[in-house]
Formats: sequence, structure tokens, C-alpha cells
Amino acid sequence: MHLIFLGPPACGKGTQAAILKKEHGYYHLSTGDLIRKEVTAETELGRKLKVCIETGALGASEIVNELLKKDVENHRQMGILFDGYPRKQDQAEFLDSVIKENGSVLKRVFYFDIDANELYKRILGRITCNDCSIVYNLQTNPPKEEGICDCCKGQLVRRNDDNESVLKNRIQSFFEETAPLKGFYQKRGILTVINAIAPVELVTEQIISAL
Repeated sequence: MHLIFLGPPACGKGTQAAILKKEHGYYHLSTGDLIRKEVTAETELGRKLKVCIETGALGASEIVNELLKKDVENHRQMGILFDGYPRKQDQAEFLDSVIKENGSVLKRVFYFDIDANELYKRILGRITCNDCSIVYNLQTNPPKEEGICDCCKGQLVRRNDDNESVLKNRIQSFFEETAPLKGFYQKRGILTVINAIAPVELVTEQIISAL
């Protein structure tokens, strides 16, 4: 059975995904990570998606769908936690078809509820492991050792797209295009709204109690 995390950048999805992956065995499917891998590899898809990352725009649905479907098929035997996808209703409908094709079920969708002003505060303190992609925040979830990942000892870096101009576009895109999915999944009775401003451990408790 699969899960979805819906929420704007810096709302805490990555932190909670890492916890569920470690403690409950979910495969963490981050479309952001898939996209960045394509960009780094300089594939044809990667070159197209690079423009989206640099401007803060959402990746074209057909490109992201192609990446996602391939990754789902590669991990069809696992419970998958979708992070950063779907972002629009056409993607939500596409995901339904992919999950059905693979003989699985979407169990629960978590909507990370958080104020835009809080997001700006968080994003400026966000750092990511260069090796395993785990996300930390210098204010709310700092690493034990400065600049070093707690899990794999990789180097922690600030992402190139973590700047105010790009962030503004990404937050605006979320509230205009992705937030309406809250109602889409609420009608299906599988939505849980999470208070994402709460401390990390309390956010985890909210998620686990709903599973």
C-alpha cells in the first residue's frame, strides 16, 4: 500500500519521509530527486527539466510522469511513499492508473499544512546531504555534526534552487496548482491534514497515528 505527502517546499516532507523509510520500510520516491539525477546525468529529459528547476516552475507533466512510472515499476514490490508528486490533478489521475496497473492501493494522503511565512524562514536554513539526499534544517532539524550527514556522513550542502526568487515561484506554484488536490483526495476519504509547524517528533506521531 502506498502513501502520498502533499506540501510546499520546506514543509518537512523530506524529514518525515526519511523517518518512514528507516522505521517502516517504505521506498521514498521523490520526484525532485529523480529530476535532479536526470539533470546531473545531462540526459535529454534532464536538459528540459533543468530550466524548470532554475526558474522554480513545475516540470512538464508528461516528462515527470515518464520518470515516475519507470521508478514505480522498478519498486512495485514495496510500499511507496510519493514525495512531491502529484502536483496537479492530471498527475493525480495518472498516478491512480499507474498504481492500479501495478496491482496496489493508495492507502493515505498526508497534506502538510503550513503558513507561507514559515516556509520562507525554513528554506533559508535548509541543507541537503550530497550523497543520500536527506534534508536538514539549521533551525528545526540540525545535524549532530556541522556540515556532516547523521546517516551516511556525507557532506551537507545548500541546493542551488534554495534562494528567495526561486522559492517564491515554487510556493506560488504549490498553492495555485497543488493545494487543490487537498479537496480531490478529501472527497475520496483518504486525506489526513498534518500540522506541519509542530516539532518533528509530533509531526511523526500525527502520521503514524493515521496509518
